[in-house]
Amino acid sequence: MSRSFRISAWFLPLLLALTALPVVAQVSSSRSPNGTKSTSLSTNLRQHGVRWVDSKSGGRVPDAFSTPGTAPAGAHLTYYGGPVISNIHIVEVLYGPGSYDPQIAGTSTPTLGTFYHDITNSGYISLLTQYSTDITSLPGTDQSIGTGTFDGIYQITPSAANSGTTIDDTQVQAELIAQITAGKLPPPVLDAAGDMNTVYMIYFPPGVTTTDGGSTSCVSGGYCAYHGATSNTYNSVNLLYGIFPDMQPGSGCYTGCGSSPTVFGNYTSVSSHELAEAITDPMASLAFTLASPVAWYDSVNGEIGDICNAQQGSYVANGTTYTIQYEFSNAANNCVLPPAGGPPDFSLSDSPADLSVTQGSNGTTTITLTPTNGFVGSVTLSASGLPAGVTATFASNPATSSSLVSFAASSTATPGTAIVTITGVSGVLSHTTTLSLTVNSAVTQQLLGDPGFEKGFHGHPWTTTPLVLNNSSFEPPHSGKWDAWLDGYGFSHTDTVTQTVTIPSNKSSATLSFWLHIDTAETTSTTAYDVLSIQVLNTSGTVLATLGTFSNLNHASGYQQHSFSMSSFIGQTVQIRFKGTEDSSLQTSFVIDDTALNVQ
Repeated sequence: MSRSFRISAWFLPLLLALTALPVVAQVSSSRSPNGTKSTSLSTNLRQHGVRWVDSKSGGRVPDAFSTPGTAPAGAHLTYYGGPVISNIHIVEVLYGPGSYDPQIAGTSTPTLGTFYHDITNSGYISLLTQYSTDITSLPGTDQSIGTGTFDGIYQITPSAANSGTTIDDTQVQAELIAQITAGKLPPPVLDAAGDMNTVYMIYFPPGVTTTDGGSTSCVSGGYCAYHGATSNTYNSVNLLYGIFPDMQPGSGCYTGCGSSPTVFGNYTSVSSHELAEAITDPMASLAFTLASPVAWYDSVNGEIGDICNAQQGSYVANGTTYTIQYEFSNAANNCVLPPAGGPPDFSLSDSPADLSVTQGSNGTTTITLTPTNGFVGSVTLSASGLPAGVTATFASNPATSSSLVSFAASSTATPGTAIVTITGVSGVLSHTTTLSLTVNSAVTQQLLGDPGFEKGFHGHPWTTTPLVLNNSSFEPPHSGKWDAWLDGYGFSHTDTVTQTVTIPSNKSSATLSFWLHIDTAETTSTTAYDVLSIQVLNTSGTVLATLGTFSNLNHASGYQQHSFSMSSFIGQTVQIRFKGTEDSSLQTSFVIDDTALNVQ
């Protein structure tokens, strides 16, 4: 409830004595933004409390309307033109040192922070979306209520002027502004229209009594909690806050603020009451009449939580069961618990998630929208993180189910791999998916020196064992005059051909290829006696990978071309080695020619 429309700790109807307000507050009527005649808040407003213990009878006295799912006759929330909270950000504040309840202090689970996170991303928000202000028939703030965020728990050290065993609302307001100004609390978050999203929920330790306008916490005729807006501003905006006295044993709020069997249950119940009111009527404490900045309000019964005051129930949010208060639903015309599940939402996915395009060409992937909790809206898509020279075009935008996105790479697009983010936006909802986009160079570069061994014995970059380089007719080359002839001796022997090469880091692909002829005197069709290995080594000679092997079993007339990817070695200096090994008898010749290491 608002600071003016606070929860009473007891269930007796109260009359607001506002006769002491300044003359400006005594206005009996004025014209509200929606064109209806507003009612002065100096008229009698009925307040409803949570359960309390009568110290004389020792019994629990229920509120007149505390039966779950029972609203007073004629209850209805009317919109008076004020702002709501679009996407609430909750900052939990511990006001000074003290023996806080462990779940409030965040040292025992589930914590209050977990509660706030879970509840603002659940059906609780779905229930409140009916109070969005994008109402075409009435002037208003054109806001949509959506999911929220818990921004953390902060324990402050109040100034001496704003400390003590009794702390008034004016002191809390001053301290809140001072703590944010000093950087001890995070600054508020505003929505796109400049309306407040952040609410500072302030919890007090045992032994502290709070007061406001002559009303006192945790006593008969007092309150369990309230929410309000600061009279003074921070960076030209009124800050939103909630006040929550200690509710542990020994406090009057322990017996008067709920019927949950646990202290934490009563905390979450009261917190859910104020949370719903802060979202649907955040600025009401600044109003003197039922007109803007009042948002959703019942002139007889109060705010959304007041109508259903003290009606507690169990609700599962994100797998955890919490005690919360029923809230009034105009749609149901009653006090209700939120629907199961979360608010309408969607997610994005892409297939394929890894895509390659060559300069001067394009490639496509499909973006799929998966709705949850009855989402039926359209989603506007965009792409960011694109490499220079690449554009993205969506076949359907906005999309309702899926959209084919085409990535066009210009002839000068920057080669390499980039992570592209696809963002989908629908109202206040925004989600992303990412994909890996590789741009391949259209120009192929060959990195090996003397790839056909045509330099013979003079100035070639290969390192070989003796008598490997060959220009004889016994093992003719694939082309040119020279080749590399490994083994062919018919006894135990090893030959190697090696070249060191650096693969530039700005390349997106690297492929080793060569032509190979194998002839053998071996007669077996099952045993690999003689083996050729194609290896990659580091500059220290350690084998990093064996790309492939061939043996006497692979003999064939003529040459055959083979290729292996070396993309995993992009950006490295490595050795490429052909290694032929013969056993003790029957020769096998491995003849290599026209090698290449092509990169793009």
